[in-house]
Amino acid sequence: MKFVIKSAILLLALVSTLSFSQEPQDCLSIQNNHVSLIESGKYRFANESVSKTPVSINFTKLTSYQEYITAAYGLVVNKNPKATMPCPIISDTYLQLSKLNNWPKTPQISHLVAPYELAQENNDKAILLIHGLTDSPFSFHDLSQYFYQQGFTVRTLLLPGHGIAPSELLNTQYSEWQKAAKFAIEETLNDYQQVYLGGLSTGGALIFDYLMQQEHVDNKIKGLFMWSPASKAKNDLAWLAKYIDVIPFVDWIDLDADIDFAKYESFPYNAAAQVDAIMNRVVSDGGSASRQMHEIPIFVVASEHDQTIDTEHTLALIEEWQLASPQEQMKKSVLIYYGHNNKLPTKLTDVMKVIVPECSAESLCSDIFDVSHIATTNSPDNPHYGIKGQYRNCGHYVKDTVRYQACKQSKQVIKGEVTATNLTHDLPIQRLTYNPYYQEMLEDITLFLKAID
Repeated sequence: MKFVIKSAILLLALVSTLSFSQEPQDCLSIQNNHVSLIESGKYRFANESVSKTPVSINFTKLTSYQEYITAAYGLVVNKNPKATMPCPIISDTYLQLSKLNNWPKTPQISHLVAPYELAQENNDKAILLIHGLTDSPFSFHDLSQYFYQQGFTVRTLLLPGHGIAPSELLNTQYSEWQKAAKFAIEETLNDYQQVYLGGLSTGGALIFDYLMQQEHVDNKIKGLFMWSPASKAKNDLAWLAKYIDVIPFVDWIDLDADIDFAKYESFPYNAAAQVDAIMNRVVSDGGSASRQMHEIPIFVVASEHDQTIDTEHTLALIEEWQLASPQEQMKKSVLIYYGHNNKLPTKLTDVMKVIVPECSAESLCSDIFDVSHIATTNSPDNPHYGIKGQYRNCGHYVKDTVRYQACKQSKQVIKGEVTATNLTHDLPIQRLTYNPYYQEMLEDITLFLKAID
């Protein structure tokens, strides 16, 4: 009997010791479990709804943007399997939001992926920022500070199916994104005297889609910002996604660890099909004949080597937008192009200001192998995606275990866009998640805003 009791005490002590010594998981520590998380898919699926919180947002019943933000935050908390996980990623935008909302010193993931508003004390001007496919409003944490300091009220939108888990995109339809964008744009127009619209990738396509369906647009809209705007997928087979998606049990293009709190890593066929549908409404060769172009100056940031979007189609779309309106007003438009001059359409430089940044030996860009699609909005100082951020984007190696591990863990990696050429380097390439020309871009945005004013 003494032996049994003594053994039980030892076992309890061992369990207690292990429990005490085990570090609590947060959004940084889970990154060390990327292999097991790929296999288990632990964070790939949304929580089953067990509370009274609605499973979606009815945009037609909302009475204010603040009501929308509250509803969207509740949805994230209810359905995101990592919602309450601590995430010591302290951006300036989080510090500002934490004071406004009385949030804790260390954010939870729900605080970082939910939509937000940074309001001025007046209703003079606002900018609405719409994120890209698989992203969240965190992709605008850096730019939000810039625009707020310029006197803008900053609003962000969380697209339906985002900020929760990749499984939410298995059934989301692009019409839901359209409804969300329409609500956010029109509510902002109702609330402010001057409005700017900004979109990253799919967010840009949704803004174009909204405007192109309007015979006349509100003259409160003073300018557009497009970072890596979606026009046509780089992969020529992307149009097949809608057909593959209907095959039973064939749901996913990629199955990754989903350790990035701010952006989905696993990617379903349906998501590709829905964004392809939006792009086809916008680009000239597939767009509706009823599309309307409008006299609104535009600021575009695009990379020649973008491996998500075909930049040639983006440039053709921008050229079409520019040529459709009186030249004097539209010459205020700006294109920042990370690439070579000889790849630019010849007419483009005649109808807008084109900036092709040069990289000097002592600049941040000197060790970068091309600017990636996902890098354009993030500062090098971003605590998650920046130079000192712990996160590494390595999904391009997810089917090559050795290379994937090396990309995630090796001290010797290169950074850039995952072009065919860059993937042939001996060292693994980490997809670039910050813009090495970020400060220069902000200076050009300042000049653009002054030109419009």
